[in-house]
Amino acid sequence: MKAEHYIEKYGDMVAPISASYSKTYPMVDRRDISQELWLWFLTHTRKLGEWEKQGDEKETVKLVARSLHNAAYDYCIKEKARTQGYDPADNFWYRKEFIKTLLPATLSDDYRRIMQKLGEDSAGGKSPAESGDWMAYAADIRKAYEALSDEEQALVYNFYAIEIDGQALHEQFGEGKPTARATMMAANRALTKMVKNLGGFKPFHDPADESEVHVVDDLENDDDDDMRELL
Repeated sequence: MKAEHYIEKYGDMVAPISASYSKTYPMVDRRDISQELWLWFLTHTRKLGEWEKQGDEKETVKLVARSLHNAAYDYCIKEKARTQGYDPADNFWYRKEFIKTLLPATLSDDYRRIMQKLGEDSAGGKSPAESGDWMAYAADIRKAYEALSDEEQALVYNFYAIEIDGQALHEQFGEGKPTARATMMAANRALTKMVKNLGGFKPFHDPADESEVHVVDDLENDDDDDMRELL
């Protein structure tokens, strides 16, 4: 099928996705993002055809939307690196586990404890403590924490920093939430918000996709996935 068919069918996704990413990455022009997404349609006709042959319209729309998000994200990351003069490979991606590990030390300003934790937990090829950037990591995490609302800060601090259990969290901070699980989920969503404030989740390559489309972690996490991360 020709690319024009897919552009006509799914093209209404391009404008809102482009606008959304241009707000997140103001150094990248919305029109350039749109152009990159139109190019995605032109270079992925075989993949689009395979998805449509599966006969599940809802799933196909979901896959196209997700792929456009990934294309916009990947392009913006590269453009941000280009305009700010660094190699995209130098990006440091904050994982939830890394943030949870450092939160107790960071929010208590215990720098010896921060260095100890950084030495134990490596988010990349080498220990962050060895990279000399440990103070920057702690400062970034604190800044992301302070960007949360008061309610979100209370959930994150108590559940992840001082590590009270879920039932106690619910009893003390779960007003308006029906169960301890719902309160823990709210804490996890606040943690996810911190990751996004720190630049988002690391993309990874799907070996099954010969077109090398990237998938953004937690783009569409459901509650069950988030619940497993609480444990």
